[in-house]
Amino acid sequence: MTSEEIEKKLPRKFVEKIKKIFPAQLIPDILKTFAIKRPTTFRINTLKISRRKALEEFRRLGIKVKEVLWYPDAFILTFPDLQTLSTTHLYQEGKIYVQNLSSMLPPLLLNPQSEDKVLDLTAAPGSKTTQISALMHNRGEVIAIEKDKARFEKLLANMRLQGVENVKVYNRDGIGIWREYFEYFDKVLVDAPCTSEGRFNILRPKTYRYWNQLKVKRMAKKQKGLIVTGFKCLKPGGSLVYSTCTFSPEENEFVINYLLKKFPQSCRIEEVKMGIKNIMPGLIRWNEVRLPQEIKNCIRVIPTELMEGFFICLFTKTKSLGE
Repeated sequence: MTSEEIEKKLPRKFVEKIKKIFPAQLIPDILKTFAIKRPTTFRINTLKISRRKALEEFRRLGIKVKEVLWYPDAFILTFPDLQTLSTTHLYQEGKIYVQNLSSMLPPLLLNPQSEDKVLDLTAAPGSKTTQISALMHNRGEVIAIEKDKARFEKLLANMRLQGVENVKVYNRDGIGIWREYFEYFDKVLVDAPCTSEGRFNILRPKTYRYWNQLKVKRMAKKQKGLIVTGFKCLKPGGSLVYSTCTFSPEENEFVINYLLKKFPQSCRIEEVKMGIKNIMPGLIRWNEVRLPQEIKNCIRVIPTELMEGFFICLFTKTKSLGE
């Protein structure tokens, strides 16, 4: 299917937005990613199995993989398919976790240490929560928040399967939690609920059937509340990662700018360095609006045949909000 044919199937205003965000020469290849079935990617759950043991099991079971250069615990499945992989003890015992490569980036950028106190503000279904726990070797303290009851139950099930022991989970709205945890955490992840534009696929029309600009605006309002809450919970000197799996600047750069304007003396955007090529800087101009230069330090993951579109920003809290 050509990029022109794909374009006709997607919402017109969404395509217009994509064409404004990305350089013209990338548009045909980006549009083609909305019509593909991406290869299965997964990470080893080091809480249950070492990388060496996992590789031995891959060979024993006839599982063929490609390594991911920027994350030694991540792999691309080349044989068999996901359905067959899901019948193995590696999958059923939580020794591996199927996850898109883009989704693995925010916890890596957060870089939680074993002694840290970490907040995962919108945690379900648990892909990043369990990855954080693995990066911390099941030590330290992680608080995970999930408002939706069904998603909360999914989060609990994933944590049990993955052998997570250092996480306390709360079924509640994250907005307002700063009153109990003001400047308590060393690290905060705000992987915000979003319009999920990075997951649009014409093979699954329901992924974009209800998309519209009003939904983008509603999400942006919710995201601003979450990022402010997360920042209030963060210790001075601590790090906050904000991420979405969507393209709209209203849900990304404009949310970042909202935090910068709200706490101009206390937050700094750090330059993001990841070992991947398919990235571009955050936008500093959208329509007629100019944004601060430092927003260029954010990254946009350009969608490819392997990776979904993503947005990531790393903040440091430079000064207490109580000072």
